[in-house]
Amino acid sequence: MGFSGRWGLAWASVLLWGSVATAQDCGTQITVLVNDSAGVEPSVLRQAEREAGRLFEAAGIEIQWTKCAQTNECGHVLGPKEFVLHIVPGGKTPSDAVFGEAFLGDDGRGQYSDVFFDRLRQAQEDVNLALLLGAVSAHELGHLLLGSNSHSGIGIMEPRWQKDSVEKIGKGILLFTREQGELMRKRIQKSEDLSVRVSATSKLTRVDY
Repeated sequence: MGFSGRWGLAWASVLLWGSVATAQDCGTQITVLVNDSAGVEPSVLRQAEREAGRLFEAAGIEIQWTKCAQTNECGHVLGPKEFVLHIVPGGKTPSDAVFGEAFLGDDGRGQYSDVFFDRLRQAQEDVNLALLLGAVSAHELGHLLLGSNSHSGIGIMEPRWQKDSVEKIGKGILLFTREQGELMRKRIQKSEDLSVRVSATSKLTRVDY
C-alpha cells in the first residue's frame, strides 16, 4: 500500500471497529515474528509495534511480538497463528508509492509480509515515522489475516491512503472496519484455516500494497 497523489477524497461517515471487542473477550491471539533487516531504531520499532498492536486490539485481536534478532524462535516452521513481518531497507516493487507486500498462497492464505522501510522514511509526510510504520505493518498483516481481495474503500485496508487517511494515521484513528475485525477473529479462531498449504507446484502471489 502507499500514499495517493490525489488528496481530495474524504470518508467522513466511516463506521470503524472501535474498542468494543477485546482479544481477551474473543480469545484471539497471534504471534508476529519481526525480522528487522533495515536496522530500524529500537525506539521507533517499539513504538511501531505498540501502534500496530493497538490497531489490532481495537479489532479484538492481541499480538505477541517476537524479535528475530533476539531469539532463535524465528527459524522454526510456523504454526497456524504465527506470522512474519520482515522490515527490509529497500522496496522490491517498481513503484515507490508501494510501502509493503504480503505473500498469499493459491488458496489466499499467507504468513509472510514485507515492509519497505526506506520508502516510509522518504514519504512520511507530516506523520510520525513510528506511527506510519505501525500502520503499514498492520495493513500488511491484515492482508495475511483477511486473505485475497482484502482491500476496502475505508479504513486501514484502503489500497491508497488519501490525505485525510494520513491525518487519521497521525491521530491513531485509521482502523479496521467492524466486518474486517469479525472476519479476522473468525479465521484466527479456526486456526487450521490459517495454515499456508503450499504444494510443490503451487506458488505464492505478492499483494503489492
